[in-house]
Amino acid sequence: MNNKSDPAHRLAAHVAATKFSHLPLAAVQSAKRSTLDTLGAMLAGTAAPGIGTIVAMARGWGGNPEASVFGYDLKLPGPMAAWCNGSMARALEVDDCVDFLPVHPSASCVPALLALAQTLGGLSGRDFLTALVVGQDVIIRMGQTVRLNAMQSGRNNMFKIFGPAAAIANAMGQDADKTLHTLGISFSHAVGDGQCAIDGALSLRLQQGIVAQGALLSGLLSEQEFTGARDFLTGPYGYLTAFEPDPRLEYLDDLGAKFMGEEISIKPYATCRATHAAIDLALDWRASVGDEHLDFAKIKIEVSPEVDNLVGSPRDKHLRPASPAAAQFSLLYSVAAALVRGRVSIEEIQPSSFTDQSILDVAERISITGDEGMRTDKVVGCTRIQIERRDGKTVTLVSDDPSGSPTKPLDYDKCADKFRALAANAIKPLEACQIEEIVDLVSRLDTLDDVSVIAGALG
Repeated sequence: MNNKSDPAHRLAAHVAATKFSHLPLAAVQSAKRSTLDTLGAMLAGTAAPGIGTIVAMARGWGGNPEASVFGYDLKLPGPMAAWCNGSMARALEVDDCVDFLPVHPSASCVPALLALAQTLGGLSGRDFLTALVVGQDVIIRMGQTVRLNAMQSGRNNMFKIFGPAAAIANAMGQDADKTLHTLGISFSHAVGDGQCAIDGALSLRLQQGIVAQGALLSGLLSEQEFTGARDFLTGPYGYLTAFEPDPRLEYLDDLGAKFMGEEISIKPYATCRATHAAIDLALDWRASVGDEHLDFAKIKIEVSPEVDNLVGSPRDKHLRPASPAAAQFSLLYSVAAALVRGRVSIEEIQPSSFTDQSILDVAERISITGDEGMRTDKVVGCTRIQIERRDGKTVTLVSDDPSGSPTKPLDYDKCADKFRALAANAIKPLEACQIEEIVDLVSRLDTLDDVSVIAGALG
């Protein structure tokens, strides 16, 4: 069918019509924080396992030097640069997220838009921000449309391609019909392997690179009159029809009434978001008791069954992580590291740390239980920690709102501190002056004539 009132057409019309003047201040400010956060994630990701392999392959293929592969003094065709940078952004589990969905809104949108800016010869800061807000909104709304989230279905957000594709279409100034084709073409690039997260596989980070690349390719193809499926959502073989039973289409009814990027959380720790509430509680308790923070007999952590399945079970696998990716998805290890080190940073997911015997000894005294009573309207659910001290006293701590959420936000200054720490872990660490220049440029994105200047500052 080609009914212009169907969800696909409504979505395309919304994407095409949205302008900077339509954006609330909160959405713009959130997009700036997400941009800086994603840049930091990309820089730190340059040194992550597997990224060197991706970049080496892309370098070997070569092509027109259109867009920067950040951290590698390399320019490649725009889609290849987006592939590399998108993989970097997701490589270390430090990119932004949404607490009521297992969604990472910016890891593909930002790399795709920066590659577009360089490929087409410029993109204003206002146009970049508008496109990013649109892309974030689309990916989150698509996540809300899905009845079973990725932690329940095992599909790792196959819809995520529509976010950066929408961002690209908006940034290119495409009309509703051409936007429809960009989105339709992008459906061919949908990926969703949730098993890689459970297995701690490097392919988890690859998915964001694939969709960043696919989004840019889709926009460039539609500009050349290449066509995509018009009914890519609810047609007989559309995405929702084929993969998502009983979709909640009401989340696509009020497009533009609110931009869901306002609900994005910035991650303060270098681990899966499902571990963050427990890390918060462990750090709070550590601060309250001081030097006595390791004086406990055992700790029991209760989480939802979904969180337990992702970061808790089986115990043996999570007790002694075999790789940085496995450490990031280990609740046992993350809490133990927080108690021993007082932080869970990039350093704590390096081999020298997840083989630290003092951390492993503490992890041995921690147990995790999946409890249906811990489920909430947030995908991370509620987390309860019971600490049994050696003197027999028990301390119980509860959280359903990890730090970095919209209600416990990291402001721009704190995001800048995180960026500085991440940039210091790049394969080629940035000079202090470069770091501060980027912090300044992103803070005033809406005044920039061309966001490509950020690529120049990144080196």
